[in-house]
Amino acid sequence: MDGWLILNKSEGMTSTQAGSAVKRLFHQKKIGHAGTLDPFACGVLPLALGEATKTMPFLMNRPKSYKFTLSFGTQTATGDTEGEVIATSAHRPTMHDIESALSLFTGSIQQTPSIYSAIKIKGKPAYARARAGEDIDMPSRQVEIYELTLENYDGESATLNVHCGTGTYVRSLGRDLALHLGTVGHLVMLQRTCVGHFNIDCAISLENIKKISDNSLACVLLPIRSVLDDIPAVSVSLQKAVKIRHGQAVEMDEVNSLSISVLCDDKLIALGHVQDNMFYPNRVFNI
Repeated sequence: MDGWLILNKSEGMTSTQAGSAVKRLFHQKKIGHAGTLDPFACGVLPLALGEATKTMPFLMNRPKSYKFTLSFGTQTATGDTEGEVIATSAHRPTMHDIESALSLFTGSIQQTPSIYSAIKIKGKPAYARARAGEDIDMPSRQVEIYELTLENYDGESATLNVHCGTGTYVRSLGRDLALHLGTVGHLVMLQRTCVGHFNIDCAISLENIKKISDNSLACVLLPIRSVLDDIPAVSVSLQKAVKIRHGQAVEMDEVNSLSISVLCDDKLIALGHVQDNMFYPNRVFNI
């Protein structure tokens, strides 16, 4: 089976564990996930099965959306419930304080990821170095926050929604927001609600997948082309399709394009680029 599975990952398992479970259920040899979710986080985890793994780069850098709950008064080393407490504060912001601060965390902002993030430093994840007791100087980075809104506040914890660019660390966003408000805080809930145009409403849990019989599993997969909506698609003849499948360039009356998908009989056969009226395949699909 080839296609995209939009998994609703539960809290408590790694993305690798989730992928391995799906791999067994679908009897797959190849599987990949677009955008890691660690055990603390839950929600949308797009999984590419079979030939769909060749289209993963088209989803990796898409904007993402998250819902998170920020609890004020306690800061942890990891920015969530799994780390040790490193600071406390008795101050609590008002709802007006929070709403007034959101615009300062919208747009292009500088952010310093947690030392417990998966960012690699000299080939090794930062969290692995941190847990080994190494001193780590995390560089700041520019990230894009397209929208940040307050959903609810009970005087102790605030639930917010953020739509952001790739590379944004929501734990760091919560930490920095709390510090700006004159207090400290950590995340007690983190749910990814959207990756590109795949949202939580079209995601399916492992528990529900297990209830589906083997011969019906294909019904929960989305077509490989689901992640290619924003690049041009061109249909070619069977004769040209044969050449493309063998990695050969073919004539194509299209304007120059860095990314283009090629179909034959409405089936995806290749991804590539057009230059000087010639199509050059970069990825060929065996479906």
